Amino acid sequence: MSEERPTWTEAFNVAGRVVEPTSLRVAMDGHGVRLEAKVMLVLVYLAEHAGRVVSRAELEEHLWPGRVVTEDSVTKAIAKLRRVFRDDAHNPQVIETIPKSGYRLIADVTRPGEGAAATAAVSNMTTQSAFWQRGPALAWITGAGLAALLLLGFLTELDRERPGPASSTQPPSRPAVAVIPFGNLDRIPEDEYFANGITADLITDLSKVKGLLVIAPRTTFAYRDGGGEAGQISAELDVEYLLTGSIQRRGDSLRINVRLIQARDGRTLWGERYAGDVSDVFAFQDRITTSVVAALKVELAPDEQRWLTSRPTESIAAYEAYLRGLEAHGGRSETQNLAARRHFEAAISLDPQFARAYAGLALTHSREAIDGWTATPLHSLDLATQFADAAAGMDSSLPQVHFVTGQILLFQRRHAQAVAAAERAIEVDPNYADAFALLAWTLNYAGRPEKAITVLNMAMRLNPRTPASYLEILGEIYFAEGRYEDSASAFQEVLHINPAYLRARLWNAAALVRAGSGDLAAWEIVEALVASPQLAMTRLAFAFPFKDPRTRETVLNALRDAGVTDR
Repeated sequence: MSEERPTWTEAFNVAGRVVEPTSLRVAMDGHGVRLEAKVMLVLVYLAEHAGRVVSRAELEEHLWPGRVVTEDSVTKAIAKLRRVFRDDAHNPQVIETIPKSGYRLIADVTRPGEGAAATAAVSNMTTQSAFWQRGPALAWITGAGLAALLLLGFLTELDRERPGPASSTQPPSRPAVAVIPFGNLDRIPEDEYFANGITADLITDLSKVKGLLVIAPRTTFAYRDGGGEAGQISAELDVEYLLTGSIQRRGDSLRINVRLIQARDGRTLWGERYAGDVSDVFAFQDRITTSVVAALKVELAPDEQRWLTSRPTESIAAYEAYLRGLEAHGGRSETQNLAARRHFEAAISLDPQFARAYAGLALTHSREAIDGWTATPLHSLDLATQFADAAAGMDSSLPQVHFVTGQILLFQRRHAQAVAAAERAIEVDPNYADAFALLAWTLNYAGRPEKAITVLNMAMRLNPRTPASYLEILGEIYFAEGRYEDSASAFQEVLHINPAYLRARLWNAAALVRAGSGDLAAWEIVEALVASPQLAMTRLAFAFPFKDPRTRETVLNALRDAGVTDR
């Protein structure tokens, strides 16, 4: 282990609060807060280098050695530490952001054994047995054992907040189902993508059945660590049924256990065990989907029956590469987007007729253009168009094809066609929450914000754990309506969920300028430049495809006023 890796395992003080690395706890005002492992690692590293500017690259190099991590990992960790220490990023007392350089811990740090305060505070913590009880897996962490903490940190998501209540309490006209992520019984972290991918595929299959209302994976994946009883999940998601299960894969053998539960009373309506070869995975998925539909007494249309029995590919290796691509694409960062692209390309090389992989590849190129990860966005859109057209030629029933086509058309300023593409995605998959969000986004850019709000509400019903991207769309709608304070509030909520969301930070700066808070807007641009030093107006002209050029100029002028330059 590198000499510069964090080595503190005893309690220490930061800004008057007691930090206990081995139990991942911070004591404040007589109460304790538990940190994710990698957030604690960032705190320990900053404490060991207190007073010195630590760059993002240095943190990534020493805390995630040899691993590919999302670009926003450090940003999210810093934001969570600021919340724990009640630190104001605009007027920091604990962690200071140094533009274009990194972060510096500026609060007083008391090392282990320096003064009685730390000892007394630790003693006080250990008396709170109900809260401070240490898990056996963490009690042994010292020296080399910190590597286990490092691994745990890498595998723990930073934004694992539980879903809020569903936006609708009215009973749905269709049976409402949530597919809870299947457990990975082998507990091999590298195989999580397979269990997650099977779950996502089952959600996709069920969501195309028009007689069902299916909750989006971005919401249900919040429960993949087993949080919540069936009744609690039912109430939070406003669903009647839960599909739960587990997967065990050893070599070429595969076992899947699955149950359909009447959520409010926990009664099992149907259950089955499947065992066979990994190549049987598609047959197992077909049988699970048709059994769930039958148990819920939903009648399938002929085209639905044909679609549910079709195989996406004959190559299991290609399918596995595709699942890895899906997992990486969910990271929503430039690094993960590139990783996803490599996996989709690998899937295509193994099966040149794999339509889903082409659709995924198209998404990586469109995302690159939309999020400003390229200096040639129009070229990226051209590539996205080529791959989307290829996927459509192989399987026009894929909703992702119409989704990515809608993205492309929107940023080509072809608003009416973009609306039609998003509507086609919804027609193919009536439970496609992201397609409803895309339609709302497109309607707003087309000059129809009132209609956009109505459509966005449906996206939120299907995805009750409202993603940051949906709230960002809401903020953009408010901005287009001239509701600048409401717009800024929406973007601030986005940044609370995901502090690394650069697009939301820029929008927040624009909204703050228009709301009369230029000093706060300028601070947002400083933060944006830390994450993206190449930020300039020349890259932003593409990012706001409003049909009305006056609205676009309002955004761009506000960003200039906030401090974005033309360099």
